[in-house]
Amino acid sequence: MSSELEQTSQAWTRAWLEQDAATVDKLMAAGYVYITPTGQLLDRATILDVVKSPEYRASGSRSEVSIIRQGTDTAILVSRWQGRVSYQGRLFEEDHRCTSVFVRDDHGWRVAAEHASAIGGKPG
Repeated sequence: MSSELEQTSQAWTRAWLEQDAATVDKLMAAGYVYITPTGQLLDRATILDVVKSPEYRASGSRSEVSIIRQGTDTAILVSRWQGRVSYQGRLFEEDHRCTSVFVRDDHGWRVAAEHASAIGGKPG
């Protein structure tokens, strides 16, 4: 994985864990979308509302990271996320296989889309 892309991926994960909405906003592509483990489609504005919420808390780690390059300005990051997320009074124990699409523009790498699938069929 390129150093710049690796740094962006790590900054993205850290921003979520630290509820750093400014960094999440900066690293999201304009048309960002997230598909939840239950199939719900969340847009950029919804995701920013989540990370800004005082009801949002996350802990955990990303592992099993691999990169599939698609030319010079697109990459697919495949990883495993294991953690705990609390949001709107609900606690989620998460073990997900994740796919993140990164695109590079004039400002560097941005996250354009993400999808999470529960490992072992446990939605969360």
